[in-house]
Formats: sequence, C-alpha cells, structure tokens
Amino acid sequence: MLLTIRYPKFAAAYLSAVGLVICFAQTTWAQDPTPTPAPVDLNIVAHQDDDILFMNPDILNTVYIAGHRQVTVYITGGNIGLADAAFGLGADPKYVQDREEGAIAGYSKLLQLADAKKKEASHFDDFNAVSPVQKFDRDSRYPDSANGGCSVCFRCEEHACELATAGGAWVDGSGSDERGQRGTMKIGSRNLNVATIGDGPDGQPRVTLIFLRVDSTSTPDGRPDGANNPPISLYQLFTTPTRNGLPKILSRFNQPGYTKQGLITQLVQILQKFQPDIVRTQDPADGHPVDYDPTTGSFGEEIPDLGCAGGTGFYDHTDHVWGARFARAALKAYDHLPNVKLPSTYAIYGGYYVERKELPETRLTTEDFCLKKSIFFRYALHDGAASLPGLNPPSVGFDCYSYGNIGYQQSVQPPPPLP
Repeated sequence: MLLTIRYPKFAAAYLSAVGLVICFAQTTWAQDPTPTPAPVDLNIVAHQDDDILFMNPDILNTVYIAGHRQVTVYITGGNIGLADAAFGLGADPKYVQDREEGAIAGYSKLLQLADAKKKEASHFDDFNAVSPVQKFDRDSRYPDSANGGCSVCFRCEEHACELATAGGAWVDGSGSDERGQRGTMKIGSRNLNVATIGDGPDGQPRVTLIFLRVDSTSTPDGRPDGANNPPISLYQLFTTPTRNGLPKILSRFNQPGYTKQGLITQLVQILQKFQPDIVRTQDPADGHPVDYDPTTGSFGEEIPDLGCAGGTGFYDHTDHVWGARFARAALKAYDHLPNVKLPSTYAIYGGYYVERKELPETRLTTEDFCLKKSIFFRYALHDGAASLPGLNPPSVGFDCYSYGNIGYQQSVQPPPPLP
C-alpha cells in the first residue's frame, strides 16, 4: 500500500541522447557504447536494518522491475545503548561495525533475489500457492497456524535452501561476485565510510551504503537508557538552538561531530551527488508524541497491539522519527537549489505501529514475507541483538528464525508538500 506525493516543483524532463558516430577506419563506424545511467533510489534511515524492515519489498521490487541503483544512508551507528560488554555485544565500536556488515550481507542477498526474479519472473510464484504443509495465516509476525495457534516458525520450504544461503551480486549471470567493497567517499568536506555492492551495466555500483555513524541514543520505542546515553540525541540536536557551534552529535568513532545544520547540509550534499529519482524516508510522525515528556512522565503515544503478542507499544522509535525529520529538512533545502534534478517521488514508511495494528491491507504476501525474511536473516546473523524476547535467535537457522517486524508490509503516508 504505497502512497506517494509528487514534488510540487518537479517537472518531468526527458533527454534524448544522440549517439556519437566515430570513424575508426575508412569502413568501420561504431556508436558510443556508453550505457544510459540507471535511475537512483535514495533511502535515508536511522539504523542498519530499518530499510530492510520498513522499506521492503519496495526496494527489492524497484531493483528487480526497473533496475534502479540503491543508495542507502544510515544516519546513526545503530548502537542504541547496546554496544557495551554488559550486553555481550563487544566493546565499542564492534557492534556498530557488525551491524554494518549485516547491511552489506542483506543487500547482497537482495540483489541475488532480484536477479533470480529478473531471470525468471515466476521463480517464486509457488510461495503464493496453497502449501500442503503450511499456510501463511493469522498474525503476520507469527504466520503459521498449522497447529492451531501462533507459531514463530514459517519455513518458506519451497525455496528454503536457496533463501538461507549468503547472497551474491552477480551482473546478468556474469559470475562476478562483489559482496561489499569497503572504502571512503568524499561528499562535501568529509570522507564518509561507504560500502559498494555489485557492478551495474552502467559501470556504477548497484548498491552504495553510506554510514554517517552518529550516536544512536535510545533503546527501542524511545525510552531513554540512562547512563548509556551519549549527551545529545537526534531529537535534542534537532530541537535545540545552536549557539557557538553547539550542540553537536558525536560518534563512537574518531570523527568530527555534526551540528543540526551540519547534518542537514551533509544530507543535502548526498542528494546533490546522487540526484535521486526516488527518495524514501521513515515516518516523521507529525502530530504524534514520540519522545520523553518530563511534564507528564510519558514516553510517547501508546499504540494497542492487536496481534498475537498483545499489550501495547509506543508509536515509533525516536531515532526513526527525528532521522526522518532531518531527511525532510534536507529535501526542503535541496528543493530550492538551482540546477538540480528533483526526485519524482518522496515516500515515507511507517514503523512499529504498523506491526501492532495488524491491518489486513498492510499484510505481506507469502512470497514477499519469505523474500524479506531471507534478506533480514542474512543481516541478523551479524546483529547480536536481532532477536526479541521469546523468539528464536538466528543461530537456530533459517527455518525457524523469526523477528517481530519481518512479516508486515510498510505503511506509507503522503508527506506534506515541500514549500
């Protein structure tokens, strides 16, 4: 269920390239072989699994159907107060680096699945047939009702072996396998940490991952985590006036901090560099309280859980919301620059509240669930915290691995016009 909004200033422009004819000899003529650049999608998210969980299957489908390049910006390091010995995840910044490796592994698998669908469009169609053993049913987080209840095991058995293996980024069956080349890329005044995956027919990476690595400062659902909190969160950075170059949001890595305007400018510079056709962000949650309010003692808006788990949860993670607001501020600034290509589509993606509401119209098909599970499983093998209480960890293997957010479709609300 994808709702999008067109840029108010966007005017579609189509350029036709006239191939140059070059004389190599008296009788030999050839056209310029330079291929047309692939369209670019820019995904801006808070943590290294948010794009997998909240923006798929849309990312997978634009790679498969339209051959778009993907550029994903991870604003925070994703440490969320967990990267310390108390959680058994290793000393800083090991957990952040592990999550980055997970993102690389996830996109490598995504490209492999997209290529399988491109080679044979019906390759995974049997998922959507009625299985003699399993039926995708009930709560989308616990989809197997074969035993009359909510189970975390949905084996995706028709292609389980294929889905469980590590991905590759082959180009049209050529056999070249680039699973993630680490490096840096100068964008603006900074050398940013990046990973590139796969070579496209236009000579550009099929996927570029950009890690800004600022501190992620809260535990899930926006609760402050006490002594583990760095001094400035995305929320505080966005809402606190800057004086004398402060506040700045810092990093567990040896890199300069960002002021509010500095972070917005960095995102604008990324937009300028890649000139995306589609921009995806998380939900800025306009009108929804998502951060701690000391006057009421509230941690945000509570959303009833209508699925198998029961209970309530908070509207969304504070990093998701304020990362989305930083992205929107950057889009507004970019929109007013001269001589830039404006994206045709700006889409925002809801988070945890979609899972809790469990609306039928936001459910995944069996195929989408299984492909999304495959991508996230490859990520989760690198994330020591990628299991919720009571669910199976990725170490149990692909068959019975489950995570609370795999099985629901994204919810996309139309964002406000960019003035």
